[in-house]
Amino acid sequence: MFKKLMAKFGVGAAKIDLRLDGQGYRLGETMTGVIRIEGGNVEQRIVDLKVALLMKVSLRGKEVIKTVETYPVKSNFTVQPNPAVQEIPFSFQVPAGLAVTAPSVSYNLQTKLDVEMAVDPTDMDLVVILPPEPVERVLQALERSDFRQKPDSGKLTQYGQEFSFFPGSDVGLPLKELSAIFFAGPEELRMLVELDLVGAQLGRDKEYKAEIIVPQELLAAGQEEALSRFLLDKIREYANNPQAIPYASMAAYNQGAGGHARSGMGGLIGGMAAGFLGGMLLNEMMSGFGEEMAGDEALSADEEMDMGFDDFDGFDEF
Repeated sequence: MFKKLMAKFGVGAAKIDLRLDGQGYRLGETMTGVIRIEGGNVEQRIVDLKVALLMKVSLRGKEVIKTVETYPVKSNFTVQPNPAVQEIPFSFQVPAGLAVTAPSVSYNLQTKLDVEMAVDPTDMDLVVILPPEPVERVLQALERSDFRQKPDSGKLTQYGQEFSFFPGSDVGLPLKELSAIFFAGPEELRMLVELDLVGAQLGRDKEYKAEIIVPQELLAAGQEEALSRFLLDKIREYANNPQAIPYASMAAYNQGAGGHARSGMGGLIGGMAAGFLGGMLLNEMMSGFGEEMAGDEALSADEEMDMGFDDFDGFDEF
């Protein structure tokens, strides 16, 4: 009787330990592992066993934690006293559209054993979310061309996850910084880039926006050098002649369900985020930052739709 009472308060209760088959998983991949349950001093009835994927993001000096998804594993079973051990396999698919692990973005798996009328044991494990292979190939191609990621690269902005680079000495361009967010369409990968050019206008630095559509054939294995040349040539072309950057309308990205444009800042984020790397959970993450992001002068729906990407105001962080 005393042991049962103590187990209700967590003393001598069952213990859980999630063990992943791997430490890193790409967006869309299936995460697998086992949950090891060690019996305590007494038999315990389990109401529910579940695993939650938690996302922690640093935004303007604040930490925001959101539950990405909760995965049910098993319910209504009994854990026998020690030395009894159960190993329960689990698997679930990593959602597409999440931001990948970066200095300001991290993920944990929280495993929780819901014990009937007792303290619930939990386990917390770090997991790394890797970029999709096409995005990873582009990031590696930029590094091969001597573009080095900044310490804050991978931060979340109001349009998705932004990767920022500074050029090495071998690049030879009037470029102070390069930033990019990725949009994955059904058959293409698009980069929306911002080029911070040195002395671009009247001897002052100026930022330019451009769109780079990466050919699918260059994203295949064995095309690493060709991909690096393509990206460097395109960046060099835009940096040396920014006035010739082709017009690209953001209206193509700012589409809601059924192809209808959404209105207002919330609609812009909700519509654009759908295909952007890091777009999932943006609406939830922006809670409390909406007024800052929208600014003093919110755009009307018509203004948003008429605005070209070359005129679009940056990838500002929340």
